[in-house]
Amino acid sequence: MSLLKRKKQAATDESAEPVTKPTKGERLGQAKDLGVHHSTQGGIDVAGWVDSRTNATGIFTAMMSRHVPKGTNWFYTLGSATMFIFAMQAITGVFLSMYYTPSATQAYASITHLTNEVFMGEFVRGMHKWGASLMIILIFLHMARTFFFGAYKYPRELNWVIGVVLLILTTVMGLTGYLLPFDQRSFWATIVANNITASGPVVGPYLADFLRAGPDFSATTLSRFYALHMMVVPGLIGALIGAHLFLVVKLGTTAPPWIRAPRPKGARPSEAIAAGVATEDLEEVPVAATASAGAAGVPVDEAEADAAEAEAVLATEAEETEAELSASAPAADETPVDEASTEEPADASAEPPAEDSGNGEVNS
Repeated sequence: MSLLKRKKQAATDESAEPVTKPTKGERLGQAKDLGVHHSTQGGIDVAGWVDSRTNATGIFTAMMSRHVPKGTNWFYTLGSATMFIFAMQAITGVFLSMYYTPSATQAYASITHLTNEVFMGEFVRGMHKWGASLMIILIFLHMARTFFFGAYKYPRELNWVIGVVLLILTTVMGLTGYLLPFDQRSFWATIVANNITASGPVVGPYLADFLRAGPDFSATTLSRFYALHMMVVPGLIGALIGAHLFLVVKLGTTAPPWIRAPRPKGARPSEAIAAGVATEDLEEVPVAATASAGAAGVPVDEAEADAAEAEAVLATEAEETEAELSASAPAADETPVDEASTEEPADASAEPPAEDSGNGEVNS
C-alpha cells in the first residue's frame, strides 16, 4: 500500500466513531442461533433447516401470494383444474401399472383381472379412464379462455406456445393410452388413428412407422405405446407444466378484457391527439389534447385536469412569447426611419412607360 493510501486510511480510522464490541453473553447467543440454524446443535427445526437451504418459503410466497388482477372469475381456474386432473392421472396410472402386463397375449387378461378381482380396481380404472376425457375437455376450455381473453399477447407469447405443445401432448397421451386394453375396439381405433397420422405431409409416414414400431401392427407396437404413455409423454408434460407455471408467476395474470387498466395519475389518454397536429387534410388543428378525452372514455374529472394543465402550459408559452417580443421591440424615443424617404427621387427626364392602345401597337 502506498504512503498516501496509508495516510488516508489512518485519517479515516481516526475520524470513524468507535465501534462497541458485543458482550460475552451476546456473542454466545449469536453462536447458539447460528448453531441451530446450521444444524450443529440438538434442537433442530427440520422445516426451518430445509427452508434455509431451498428457500421454499420464497417460492411458495411467489406462487400463492402473487397479485391477482381485479375481475378474475371461475374461468381462471381451468388451468389449475387441468393440472389437478393430470396429477390424478399420474397417481392412478401408477397403481394400474402394478397389475398391467404390456403383452399382446396377456394385456386384456390383466385388465380383466384388475377390474373384476383387485380391491377397488374398477374404481381406480374408472377414475383413470374418465379423467383422461375430462383432462382433454379442460385443456381445450383453458386454451379457449386464454385466446378470448387475449392472454396470448405480449409478453406471454412463449407461454401460449408452451400451452399449445401441452395440448398436443395431452392428445398423444390419450391416443397411446387407448390401445393399452388391447381389445377389438381399441385395436381398430388405433389403426384408424395411425392411418390418419400417416396421411400427413412429409413427416406423416415416418411418424406412423415410429408409432407402429414397424410397417405393421404387432406386439412391439403395444410395448412402444406403453413406454410412451408411461414415461416419455408424462415426463414432457411435467417439465412443460413447470415452465408454464414459472412464466405465469413471473409475468402475472392477465386482467379480463372488460376491465380497463387504471391510467397513471396525470398521464394523458392514449387516444389523445397532440396539440397543434391535424390528423387529416382540411381538419381543424386542435389547440390542446383534451377534446378527445371524452371520446376515449376518460372520466370527466381527469379530462378537466388535463384541460387545466394544457391551459396552464399555453398561458406560460404566451407570457414567454410576449416577453421576447417586448425585449426585441425598439425604444419609445427612437423614431422609425421611413424607408420610402430614403429612396432617391426619380429622374424627371425619364420618359413614362408606353401605354398599350389595345390593338397590339405601341404609341410613340
